[in-house]
Amino acid sequence: MKRVLFAGDIHGNKAHAQWLFNHAKKNQVDVIIACGDFGYWTHMKHGQTFIKFVANRAETLGIKFMWVDGNHENHDILDDLVRINGRDNPIPTPNEWLQYIPRGCRFDIEGHTFMGYGGAWSVDWMHRDLGVSWWKQELVSPYHMDAYVSDDPVDVLITHEAPYGKEISYKDELPISVGQRELILELQNKVNPSLHVCGHHHTRENWQSGITDVHVLGRDTMEDESVLIVDFERKEGSFSDFNEVREYAIVG
Repeated sequence: MKRVLFAGDIHGNKAHAQWLFNHAKKNQVDVIIACGDFGYWTHMKHGQTFIKFVANRAETLGIKFMWVDGNHENHDILDDLVRINGRDNPIPTPNEWLQYIPRGCRFDIEGHTFMGYGGAWSVDWMHRDLGVSWWKQELVSPYHMDAYVSDDPVDVLITHEAPYGKEISYKDELPISVGQRELILELQNKVNPSLHVCGHHHTRENWQSGITDVHVLGRDTMEDESVLIVDFERKEGSFSDFNEVREYAIVG
């Protein structure tokens, strides 16, 4: 069995990352997966410090840390990483303990198929600098999804943007944001996961969408509301044989 902690937006917040590691250690977590807006800003000194800190803590504790991209990452650098390494496997950033999950990348945990697909729209893009704190590649693209995502089902989908289906934040009043959510719903319907975990909206929500259990996680500073812990037993041919760790089993 592997225990996975899914984390909402971290935003390069070192103190929150430390809280996540402490929470993961207390709950005997094997893998942390961050649902975008992780804080990959290695073009800036504070970003380099943050990445080094997370990689070192992951290796020291023996807890693998994986992440999908949000709207607030350096997408120019991520594009270069994908060009060099491809998109079929998680990419070390900088080592095996800290790995980026490219859009459409599938990987396995205990026989369960996971797929990551980052991206979302920045509501504050007009107040950011292109190529410094904002990148056009942040958006979820239907052309990219068509080109790089097959119809083969997955057990777990990790995205930054949330699927359309329930009003969850002020962003649902903005047409571009709603359009992005509709694309993620299309993706969800395409790969038909049993579990879909995401972030971006800085709130904690949960609903059922067909066979899919959707969890939107909160942001840094929200602590317990920013995480979901799930046990994945070794899969023996059954589809999506996972069990959520119930509240009473989680150490605060």
